Amino acid sequence: MGATEEAFITPAIPMDFTYNYRIGLYMTRYLEGFKERKIMGSRCSGCRKIAVPPRKYCGVCNKIMDEFVELPQEGTLENFTVGHVVLEKGRLNPAENPYLLGLVRLDENASLLLARVEGLDPAEARPGMRVKAVWKDQVEGDYGDLDHFAPA
Repeated sequence: MGATEEAFITPAIPMDFTYNYRIGLYMTRYLEGFKERKIMGSRCSGCRKIAVPPRKYCGVCNKIMDEFVELPQEGTLENFTVGHVVLEKGRLNPAENPYLLGLVRLDENASLLLARVEGLDPAEARPGMRVKAVWKDQVEGDYGDLDHFAPA
């Protein structure tokens, strides 16, 4: 290599970030419910809409949502997308198999909940399908305790 030539390398460095978030009262109630396999939401005192996961302010009328309610374990698949890649430590890798991420509206007309949907071929998925919550065998009050939804 001559004096004026430069050599370059392009390393691929996978990144792994860990964050500690203070989740507050509403998400704490949501995750505490998971310890008992319950899905909790918050109901607006004004328009009576239910948010899941619970939140403090209503997105419709901006009132404080201070009533916590237990929601049913079943609902309707409103919409979905088929995933073909997974994000692992900052890298996109091909998924082993295509998978469904769905927007589920639990009975009692709560807001949409994003969740993985398993137990059916992605080609069989249709908006309007009935689905039910599937929990991990051991629940600890962690976001991953609600493992996925499956056909009801």
